[in-house]
Amino acid sequence: MNDPGQTILVAACGNVMASDDAFGPLVARALRSHSLPSVEVVDLDIRPAALLDYLSGKDGLILVDAVHAPDTPGLDPGRVLDIDWFSPDRPGLVNDDTMSTHGLSIAMQLDLAERLDLLPSRVRLIAVCIEPAQVGQPQSDYLPKAVASAVSLVLKHADLWSTPTPEQQHA
Repeated sequence: MNDPGQTILVAACGNVMASDDAFGPLVARALRSHSLPSVEVVDLDIRPAALLDYLSGKDGLILVDAVHAPDTPGLDPGRVLDIDWFSPDRPGLVNDDTMSTHGLSIAMQLDLAERLDLLPSRVRLIAVCIEPAQVGQPQSDYLPKAVASAVSLVLKHADLWSTPTPEQQHA
């Protein structure tokens, strides 16, 4: 059951012209084929700093992007990450400026949103690890599977976040 008072923002970043960096926009496109009450899906394209324009009044944020982490063991291209931004176990690589394919890191965006008191209390990063993306390169074979996996993760979190807890049901 969705609580109409709960609003969740799914913000996708990426460049559809730059091979695997199209991950975020492809996930956003796939999500639009689902009925998602109380969920706003936004494709930020290659303007991730525009995220701040959409955060006001949101109860949850799911940020979808491709990341490049060449020196982090286990983060091979095609691996889909589902990270609770506030978890103390969050990999340190998320704060690394080189994680972003857009010049403004995910961490910098979220830190700024927090300083401006715009950051929702629930934030997840759903990302696919990629090689450096170049305009005009073909997409990797793993990308369709990664997009499908990310869509499933977004739907799962949106459903969990919009389902009232037992305390909310009895209030």
